[in-house]
Amino acid sequence: MIHNKVDNMPKIICILFLTLLYGSYANALTDDSSKPINIKADSAEINDATGISTYKGNVEITQGSMRLTGDIVVLETVNKKVKKIIAEGKLSSFKQKTDDGRLINAEAEKMVYSITGNKIVLTNNAKLTEAGNSFASDSITFYTDKEIVKAGSTSGDDRVNITVFPETAKDNTE
Repeated sequence: MIHNKVDNMPKIICILFLTLLYGSYANALTDDSSKPINIKADSAEINDATGISTYKGNVEITQGSMRLTGDIVVLETVNKKVKKIIAEGKLSSFKQKTDDGRLINAEAEKMVYSITGNKIVLTNNAKLTEAGNSFASDSITFYTDKEIVKAGSTSGDDRVNITVFPETAKDNTE
């Protein structure tokens, strides 16, 4: 039993550290959600009956300061409100400003942005940066409302790579 607690200690420390480091994610521009969603793509298939819209080819979605790109992007809606965005491709990206002016950058081969769940899951070549700090892993999940970031691999074969700048250096990178 003690052995399992020791094995989990690095994971617990990493989660606590990342929670403190990336706490500003919960502060995405508060008025972004009230802005219109603009979608650009090479093709679009919109199914009002299922609430699923599929966009293909150089897809770019913007809403306020938020920008999401991907080769294929699927929007899931309920009552004409977007509940989930799934982006896939060679490298999908997500960018958004926070209320305090910092820029969040995320990229991965697949992203699932659950708007109602306040969660973004990045998988395959996932990378997340903010104010010069970054980490990379096979999988990264961040909860935008709970100020929690988790990273790692489900198989245990991948390690999390983290770069953190001291506060004084972070001020110079903005």
